[in-house]
Amino acid sequence: MARNPLLKSHNYLYFLGVLVLLMGVQVSFMVWAKDLAVEIAFIDAFIHWALLGLIGFGLINTFSFYQPPNYQFLIIFFLPLVLVAFWVELGDWIFMRLVGLDYQDWMLETFPFRITVAYLLLAAAIGFSFLWYRLDERNAQEMRKQEIERMSKEAELFKLRQQIQPHFLFNALNSINSLIGSRPKDARQMTQKLSEFLRGTLKREDKDLLSLEEEINHLSLYLDLEQVRFGHRLKVERTIQEECLEAKLPSLLIQPLIENAIKYGLYGTTEDLVISLSCKVQGKSLNIEVRNPFEEGSSTQGGTGFGLSSIQRRLYLIYGRTDLLETRRENGLYIARLSIPQSHVQSTDS
Repeated sequence: MARNPLLKSHNYLYFLGVLVLLMGVQVSFMVWAKDLAVEIAFIDAFIHWALLGLIGFGLINTFSFYQPPNYQFLIIFFLPLVLVAFWVELGDWIFMRLVGLDYQDWMLETFPFRITVAYLLLAAAIGFSFLWYRLDERNAQEMRKQEIERMSKEAELFKLRQQIQPHFLFNALNSINSLIGSRPKDARQMTQKLSEFLRGTLKREDKDLLSLEEEINHLSLYLDLEQVRFGHRLKVERTIQEECLEAKLPSLLIQPLIENAIKYGLYGTTEDLVISLSCKVQGKSLNIEVRNPFEEGSSTQGGTGFGLSSIQRRLYLIYGRTDLLETRRENGLYIARLSIPQSHVQSTDS
C-alpha cells in the first residue's frame, strides 16, 4: 500500500519550509508594496497559508492511499475549485473576525491572485498524489516480482541440491548391496562412511557459499566411500594452491565432477584410474579442473549426466552466467573446468 510521501524520510519538514517561505514572501510583498502593517500582513499570510497547507496535506494523504478508479482528470480539475471556495470563505471569515472589516477592500483586491495560486497549488497536490500512488504501486509490484523470483530461485536451488544427494545415494547403496555378500567388512565400513558423509551434508544445507577448504574436506569423505568400492583402482591426485582454501564456492560442486570422472573412467574397464584435481586462483576467479582418462569410442564417455547439468543450472541461478563450466576431450582425457567468481581473493600469478 502506498504511503503519504510527506511522512516519508521527514519530507514534511520540506513541506513546512515551503509554506513558511511562501508566507514570508507574501508578508514582504504586503508590507513593502502595499504598505500594509506588519502585524496585519502576518495574520493574513498565516491564516491563509496554514489553511491551504492543511488542505494540501489532507489531499496528498488521501490520494496517496486511495486512487479513484474513474474520472481522475475531472477530480484534478474540479475538486480544487470546491476546496478553493471553501478555503477563501473560511480564511476570510477568520481574518475578519480577528482584525475587523477595515481590510475588506484589501481582501477583494487580492481575491483573483489568491484563488489562482490556491487553485494551481491544490491541483498540483492532487496530480502529484496520483503520480506518487502509481509510482509507489509500480515499485511495490516490482519488489513483489523480485521476491517471487528470489523465492523461485531458492526453491530451484534447494531442489537441485536435494536431487544431487539421492543421485549419489543410489550409487552408494547399490555398491553396499553388492559388497554385503562378498566383502561384508567393506560393506560395514562403507555404511559408516556413508553415514558420516550424509551427516556432514546436512550441516552444510543452510550455507549458500562455503570455503574451498570446507568443500575439499567434505569431498574427502566422498572419496573414502569410493575408495572402499574400487580399492587400489582409484587414485585422486590433488594440486591445490594454499591461497585457494579461503575462496568461496557453492556447496557440492566438486563432488559431481569427481563422480562423473569415476563413472566415465572406471565403469566398463578393469584398468586403474587416476583422477587429477587442481585448484588455483587466477585474477578474480577460482579455477577448478578435474581430469580423467577415457577410451575413445566407449559408450560411457559422455559426461552429460544429471550431475553436470545440475552444476550448470546452479551456477546460472547463483551467478547469472552460463560460461562457468566447460568440458572438453583432449588427448584421451576428459576435462571439466569450473570458474567461480571471487571478490576477496587475489591471484599470485601475474
